Amino acid sequence: MSLMGIRAAKAQTLVLHLANGKTAEVELYVQPQVKFQNDKVLITSSVLDMEYAKEEVLAFTYKGNALGISGPSVNADYTQEDGQLVFRGIEPTDKLAVYAVNGIRIPANFQYSGTTASLSLTAIPSGVYVLNINGRTSKFTKR
Repeated sequence: MSLMGIRAAKAQTLVLHLANGKTAEVELYVQPQVKFQNDKVLITSSVLDMEYAKEEVLAFTYKGNALGISGPSVNADYTQEDGQLVFRGIEPTDKLAVYAVNGIRIPANFQYSGTTASLSLTAIPSGVYVLNINGRTSKFTKR
C-alpha cells in the first residue's frame, strides 16, 4: 500500500503506535511506501528506511489531513460469496491477515478445506479492509 503526500503549511504525518508504548512519525511529504512483507512492516522513501516486526506495530494514525491511500499493488485470488471471503490456491501454511485501514489487525478465523480457505464476514463491521496474503496486499469492502 502506498501512502502519498505533498509538503503543506501544516505537516501531514504518519504516526506508528508501537507495542512498547512509543510512537514513530514519518512526514508524508517524503512519500513513504508502507509494505507488509512476510512478518515485517517496511516503510521506505528516498530519504528513509524503517523496519518493524508486524507484532510491534499496533496501529497507524495521521496528524493533519490524510491526503490519500493508493490501491493495492497485488490483487489476491479471492471472491466474496454468501457473506464470506473465499480464497483459492491457499495452503494451510500460507499467512493470511486482515487489517482495518487504520492499520489495526482484525481477528480473523480462517477455515481451511484442501487448497481453499474461507473467512466469515459476519463479525466484521462494514468498511474497507486490507487483506495480506504472504506479504501481498489487496483491499476489500464489506457493505
